[in-house]
Amino acid sequence: MTYYGLAQLAISTTIMPEGIAIFWPPNAVIVAALILSRPRHWIWFVGAGIIGEFLADFGHFPIWQIAGFALVNALEATLTAFFIRFVLLRGKSYKDISIDLSLGMVGVFLFVSPPIAALCGAAIYELGDESISYWAFWRVWWFGDAIGLLLITPFLLAWLTRDERALIHWRTQFFEIVASAAATLLLSAVVFLSPASWPYWTGMPSLLLPLIAYLAIRFGQRGATAALVVIAFTAAFGATNELGAFTHIGTQAETVVAMQEFLLTAAILAFFLSTSFRQLSIAIFDLKRERALLEERVRERTQSLSDAKVRAEILAHTDVLTDINNRRSFIEKGEYINKQAKRFGQSYSIIMLDVDRFKDVNDTYGHEMGDAALTLIGNIIKDTIRTVDIAGRIGGEEFAICLPDTKSEFAVVLAERLRTIISETPVIAHGQTVFLTISLGVSTY
Repeated sequence: MTYYGLAQLAISTTIMPEGIAIFWPPNAVIVAALILSRPRHWIWFVGAGIIGEFLADFGHFPIWQIAGFALVNALEATLTAFFIRFVLLRGKSYKDISIDLSLGMVGVFLFVSPPIAALCGAAIYELGDESISYWAFWRVWWFGDAIGLLLITPFLLAWLTRDERALIHWRTQFFEIVASAAATLLLSAVVFLSPASWPYWTGMPSLLLPLIAYLAIRFGQRGATAALVVIAFTAAFGATNELGAFTHIGTQAETVVAMQEFLLTAAILAFFLSTSFRQLSIAIFDLKRERALLEERVRERTQSLSDAKVRAEILAHTDVLTDINNRRSFIEKGEYINKQAKRFGQSYSIIMLDVDRFKDVNDTYGHEMGDAALTLIGNIIKDTIRTVDIAGRIGGEEFAICLPDTKSEFAVVLAERLRTIISETPVIAHGQTVFLTISLGVSTY
């Protein structure tokens, strides 16, 4: 249906009264479909193109000519897709298009498949109309099909290929997109639809080249090719209705040649500019992605180092077995509390405690029971003291607690509570149970 629709549009807007085609876009639909599909599906797309050609040409040409045109167009589309898919792309996606690839595509569009297909197409034309020479028909077919491929194929491939790196961002560039579309429509209408009475500069096609370059740079292939399609059909419509820039050049053939030269120049300009800036944008995109990944790795590494530093600091100040302050940390914090008490005239107390007959526990039940006993005592101390109090393991089975702003009577109460809780709490390890007792001493400054 797309082939048929474009063929009907081309017949109504791009064919001059003498039958000379400014450009022929339907073949580009088949070319784009073949490039984007698997080779085993090509026969279906080519067949659909042949049917579309019959439907579009019926009533305009004899059946034998329609059949010839359909076969020649099928040959051209297949040949073009083959060169692009298997010679240029070679397994790559169209979204990875580069300057070299775009140069190769332009070469295929201009100098490979259209002139070859035109050799057969011109012969079919000449058999039906001998008023124009074979080589004139050949040239008409060649340039008409080449420009159609160069205009429409990149447009279809750009819009049908999913690419997160495309330059068009609908949300952030909405107003710019609307303004660019309005400028394209307005300027195209001024240049190609203006009557002869308007000032001469309104019919200068070169006015559109800066706009095409801007769209190629800002919106890549999608924006540039969309604008080119609008410009091409507007120009063809104006020429067929004797309006705009190319109506006073001379004969119909000279008008077609001038318009084809302009469209060819505009298409190549847009194709190469958009490809260049697309390649640049992809490089920037990849660079930003690599930078983001690098920053993420740096953050992870920094966090890992920070966590390692915190763990190291904790290990440097914490007793691994009981998870309370080690001897060094307890003394440092105790000295600070001592200085503060002397400076502000406050009291503080220290509780010293030792596990009774701890060596017998190790000798009788093993060191694992001894470790379990020390761990239990550390947990009881942490759960019993206040958050401002400081507990530490200062020896094998020796513990100390520093109580800031605490007088002796309150320290004695805490010491008695610890003695009671520890004596009533069993130590369990490997199915064995032991009850411990502790001895405590309290000193107050």
